Amino acid sequence: MPPAQYYRFDFEPGIWKNGTNYQAKGRWEDSDLIRWSVGSITPVGGWRRWGDSPTAVTGVPRNILPWMDNDNNRWIAAGSASKLYVYNSAASIFDITPTGFTAGRTDADPNTGYGDWIYGKSSYGTVRPDLGVPVPATVWALDMWGEDLVGCTPDDRYVYLWDTSVGTGTKAAALSGAPQYPISTLVTPERIQMVFGGVAAGGAEAARDRRKVFWSDSEDNTDWTSTATNQAGDHTLNTTGDLLCGIRVRGDILIFTTTDAHTATYVGLPYVYQFNRISDNCGPCSANAIATAGNVAYWMGRSPSGFFRYDGTVTPLRCDVEAYLVDHVNQAQASKVVAWHNMLYAEIVWFYPGDGVEVDSYVSYNYEEDHWATGSLARTGVSTRGVFAHPILFDSAGNPYEHEVGGVYQDVDGSTITPYLESGPVELGNGDKLLSATRLIPDLKNASGSDPLSDITTTFSTRMYPTDTVTAHGPYTMAAPTSVRFTGRSVVMLVTSNSANSWRLGIPRLELRPAGER
Repeated sequence: MPPAQYYRFDFEPGIWKNGTNYQAKGRWEDSDLIRWSVGSITPVGGWRRWGDSPTAVTGVPRNILPWMDNDNNRWIAAGSASKLYVYNSAASIFDITPTGFTAGRTDADPNTGYGDWIYGKSSYGTVRPDLGVPVPATVWALDMWGEDLVGCTPDDRYVYLWDTSVGTGTKAAALSGAPQYPISTLVTPERIQMVFGGVAAGGAEAARDRRKVFWSDSEDNTDWTSTATNQAGDHTLNTTGDLLCGIRVRGDILIFTTTDAHTATYVGLPYVYQFNRISDNCGPCSANAIATAGNVAYWMGRSPSGFFRYDGTVTPLRCDVEAYLVDHVNQAQASKVVAWHNMLYAEIVWFYPGDGVEVDSYVSYNYEEDHWATGSLARTGVSTRGVFAHPILFDSAGNPYEHEVGGVYQDVDGSTITPYLESGPVELGNGDKLLSATRLIPDLKNASGSDPLSDITTTFSTRMYPTDTVTAHGPYTMAAPTSVRFTGRSVVMLVTSNSANSWRLGIPRLELRPAGER
């Protein structure tokens, strides 16, 4: 009998999905709710409903902001296309939607279909052509002016402020003197409020400038008129794109349009800010698609194959799953993409609409170890751990969850997700021989370091050639060395977890012997 050989499933971290199944040889090819951490493979943390059955947000929450006021009270703001809410630390919800607020769009308008073109164009009953960039879903821009909440949407007339000290019995109110018909807003490190797009207070919507940046006087976000004695001002960007948003990073304001990126650097009087265009063809796919980790910003571009980082210079990110994303991301609804910095595991996670109209999938990037993962999870509003013990994320029904709190993967509606990891094909020799597998030797432990878990199983799928019909074998337990029996030229390993406990997978081995073809 030929001597046994041992194949080690010792692949580099992360998922590779940029080619055929056969090209994924020697890599992990698919996963859900799996991460690589500290040299081994482990499921991501599960989640639980936040609070004692809190009332859900009305509409789909697309921006979340946690903060602590001056009296050490913790809050979370949540904005949907039609509402603005705050939760207190007990998960009680309060409607602070401004009086007269103009609701926006839950879904993007892809500018195709019937009735979306000039009257008389095309033929009756004929779907109109794609007219370019879809009209985006409505996303709140939220930030803090001291302990008070400020925000706006691109579909309403005003920038709003909610005075935390007045309490939950009040609504957010229009900010006096601020530009109108804004696209986005933020507060700079100099305690200056910036507004991206719009028109000076009192102007008409028709005069809205989608390339102009406005800013208030320092320490006074009701003073927007430039004088010789204050720092208020405005600047029109030289760009072919429309303004989307701005973020704080590396002491500057990084400003995004649909096509490019600019910086605003504080220089003091008389100019206050110096503006520079720093990169072309790098516009984000949504105002929420940007996340910062330390002094670095990461974002998903308008093509899902384009990911970028800014650390003083804009550079593209190499992506091992870009071919998969090109086919999977629903580009018509890409304005719903939201980026989450999971600082607990050095991950940037982008939740995006894939198979449907609403967000249902994710792709994650580990910026410390430089690898990618994919999966299915519907989260439309996200926050970092911040002032709360755990990160709080919202589903599309408006339900809040604490994440990274265990191994339960079930939403309020009862839908569950099972973590799994699948390899690319393994061959004996150069694929010109048959292999006969006789034993699986696991390398697994639970979080406490005691005996392996018996509900982690492995299924093997064999093929005689890359396009052959797949034959499944198993499932086999991963708790101890296990006898297996199958033959083929290539084999794929699928690890599935039904455990509510954390576990770590190291380097499982498969005992193989050459076999003759019958």
